[in-house]
Amino acid sequence: MNGQIYKILLENVDKGEEVALITKYNLETKKVEKNIYKLDELEGDNLDYANKAIQKNLIANIKINENENILAEVFKREHRLIVFGAGHVGYHLCHFASKVGFNVTVVDDRPYFANKQKFGEDIHVICNTFENAFEILDIHKENYIVIVTRGHKHDKFCLEKILSIDELNYIGMIGSKRRVKIMKEELIEDGYSNDKIENIYSPIGLNIGAVTPEEIAISILAELISVKRIGKLAMKNEKIKVNNSCELNRDVLEALAMSNGEKISLVTIISTKGSTPRKSGSKMIVYDSGNIIGTIGGGCAEAKIITDAAFMAGSGNLKIETIDMTGEVAEDEGMVCGGIMTVLIESI
Repeated sequence: MNGQIYKILLENVDKGEEVALITKYNLETKKVEKNIYKLDELEGDNLDYANKAIQKNLIANIKINENENILAEVFKREHRLIVFGAGHVGYHLCHFASKVGFNVTVVDDRPYFANKQKFGEDIHVICNTFENAFEILDIHKENYIVIVTRGHKHDKFCLEKILSIDELNYIGMIGSKRRVKIMKEELIEDGYSNDKIENIYSPIGLNIGAVTPEEIAISILAELISVKRIGKLAMKNEKIKVNNSCELNRDVLEALAMSNGEKISLVTIISTKGSTPRKSGSKMIVYDSGNIIGTIGGGCAEAKIITDAAFMAGSGNLKIETIDMTGEVAEDEGMVCGGIMTVLIESI
């Protein structure tokens, strides 16, 4: 079992390192060899493999000969969301964002609001003054910042500190149009550039008529996903290009790292064509019982792969399967996406 490989992978990603997982596999002998490298230490063929992965949304399946292949996967640090304010909107936003794959940190100076009992283990909680929090946080350009503190003074302090940092993925601040307009005018008077001010998403969230804290949190999260996936807010019916290169499949990788003799199969989408429910790099663990962690898209296509992978679990087998979701047969089976998906099934 390559559990140690996945432990090292996660440890490096959590430290902010960018790493490449190079899997050499032979479909005839069923031999699999996995190695992990830091991107800045790669050389030779492995560097070429990683570069091909970077060019293709961080994953590339490279055919060496009839039976030998290289699966190169590049893992970058997770997209981290930092929420300043652990009140009602902040609380729901943290939990919703964690569910869709953000690495979430919340900051508040009120112990009643900012505590582990309330937020759980999946969310990093900093209970400290906002000023001290900036000494603790290592804010970098991949971060997404949401400011939903309890008052104008705290909002402005956090925003001023964040504006002094190089351009981030996203800066959003809650507030009415009037309140936001006043604050932006104050910041310009204080010497902040108009370009930086205009990059602030405020009033925050997509306009979906949200009223309750939960609905407001969903509107903010929808805006975050839009920026994360397409780099901006899309207009209705606009043709967009989706960025699929920020998936980490942390639940799958953590399960692999902790695996201790269970009979499982690892399923990885290695290529897609057309419209498919998930893209290359998506992973799923299938146990011999049929239980799963992760998903490659659900529906009939996933159900067939689960059956095959559960049967293979623990056998040492290895194979590639292609799911064709085009044509009349696929339509009869309810495969509505209309694309072609190729997966690698590794029995472990």
